[in-house]
Amino acid sequence: MTEALAVPTADGPVPTAVVVAAVVLVLMAVVTALAARARRPVLAAGMTGDVALAAAVRDALPGVRTHRLAVALVEDGRVTFAGFGADERTEFEVGSVSKAMTGLLLADAVDRGEVTLDDRLGDHLDLGGGDVAGVRLGDAAAHAGRLPRLPVDPGLLVRGTWASVAGRNPYDGVDVAALLTAAARTPLATTATPQYSNLGAALVGQALAARAGTTYAQLLADRLTGPLGMTATTAPAAAHADDLMQTGTSRRGRPQEPWTMDGFAPAGGVRSTTADLAVLLTALLDGAAPGTWALDPRAELDATERVGLFWLTRSTEVGTTTWHNGMTGGFASFVGLDRAARRGVVVLSDVASSVDAVGTRLLAGERV
Repeated sequence: MTEALAVPTADGPVPTAVVVAAVVLVLMAVVTALAARARRPVLAAGMTGDVALAAAVRDALPGVRTHRLAVALVEDGRVTFAGFGADERTEFEVGSVSKAMTGLLLADAVDRGEVTLDDRLGDHLDLGGGDVAGVRLGDAAAHAGRLPRLPVDPGLLVRGTWASVAGRNPYDGVDVAALLTAAARTPLATTATPQYSNLGAALVGQALAARAGTTYAQLLADRLTGPLGMTATTAPAAAHADDLMQTGTSRRGRPQEPWTMDGFAPAGGVRSTTADLAVLLTALLDGAAPGTWALDPRAELDATERVGLFWLTRSTEVGTTTWHNGMTGGFASFVGLDRAARRGVVVLSDVASSVDAVGTRLLAGERV
């Protein structure tokens, strides 16, 4: 006869099922308490910028949860801004739009002769003898390297899950060394079907930084944001007591801790403003940005999207959109270009609810 696993106490063993139930009850209590603090986001008062653009934004908002919102529209080199409770200088987390910047850095590093798209991650990072070390940079940038979305690491999974439940930063403390350790233990998928991977983007960005002998944040500043004059765009590796960025909220309105990132910064750790991102889109439309060819589609991602170096391309009857979006615990973002029409759009929100519909509609030229 086999006894059930139990946790010993001073009064005798407690069945594992009881312990699990207690943990579940504690988590439920935490979630309930946090939910009680939440208040559904409503659009902030105080419109800024261009009245016509703001009206078009408001017309596109039904179904979108947001509070502070900032938008930039680039048309034939002219930039127009609008916002609600925010303006073109307001700082937001841009989430996975960071991947689009990492794609530009990858293309730029190829142009410099530092790497090739056929280089392996293990050529530039200490990933041991695991399968991840053999993934090509170009495949990882096309989400075709059979890399999972996140490392297969129980410790990171538990910590990240708890942080997400509690409204904390799930990437806190995950430095480059921790990322590489977890990645080295991660198996690749058994099928070649493209799979969107935060892990792949993080490793590509860190490989570029390692090849240049610097950090990802410094590489971004030296090769992209600095040359373009994007002075408000940063990738902070840790939280600071004097941080002036206002925190965002979940879709339900629960305050969220900022998502500062170190190891995962190339996948989602960048902060920016609509003014800075309008500079980037203008340079991309002009072909003046470093690594602009990262936007050119190279492979199929799924039935509707093609992918370049992290940048996505979607073609419909109304035109072709090159784009990326992003979301953190408390923010959402969209950047998109219609390269043929020479139009670009930036949408930044301090609520973790997709703003793709707003960006797509403005990019199609739907104005009042």
